[in-house]
Amino acid sequence: WQGPPQEWRIHYDREVMKRIGPFNPDLCVLAGYMLIMGPEMCHKYDMINLHPAPPGGPTGTWQEVIWHLIERQASETGAMMHLVTEELDKGPPVTYCTFSIRGHPFDEHWGAIEGRSVEELKSQAGEDFPLFKLIRYHGAARELPLVVETLKAFVQGRVKVVNGAVVDSEGKPIKGYDLTKEIDRKIKAL
Repeated sequence: WQGPPQEWRIHYDREVMKRIGPFNPDLCVLAGYMLIMGPEMCHKYDMINLHPAPPGGPTGTWQEVIWHLIERQASETGAMMHLVTEELDKGPPVTYCTFSIRGHPFDEHWGAIEGRSVEELKSQAGEDFPLFKLIRYHGAARELPLVVETLKAFVQGRVKVVNGAVVDSEGKPIKGYDLTKEIDRKIKAL
């Protein structure tokens, strides 16, 4: 396809919709998709996206999220599944989990950033910086369990999408369903 990027994206989305249309999906799951959905597709399907931060956390790629956490010297992070909307990584949270990035084994690595800027850390060690790697390891370990537990929550009716809103089993609007305990149990079982 030749043409401006905006036209290419519209053409691409329409091809995707043509291919998934016969399946008439109730819910589409994006995990590692890394493409931005256009408005037409956002309005046609209920879609959820895996994002490497909890509700209210940083937006962007997992790398951008981790650097943001380090720069802000955050104490907690997590992951969420959110509704896909036209606004990148800003759709309403569907499910999420959180975890501390303080205490053992994180604290010794936080000490290594004293007096250093994120730009310095990026240029000297980049993604090999131990704190960066440790945060990614613990975040990535929760991503697949979060996807699985989210799908279970949908199947069991604990969470639903109704007219573009996230609701609980009683149909009451929620700001995300906290799956931290379920994910922690999965992580401990590994």
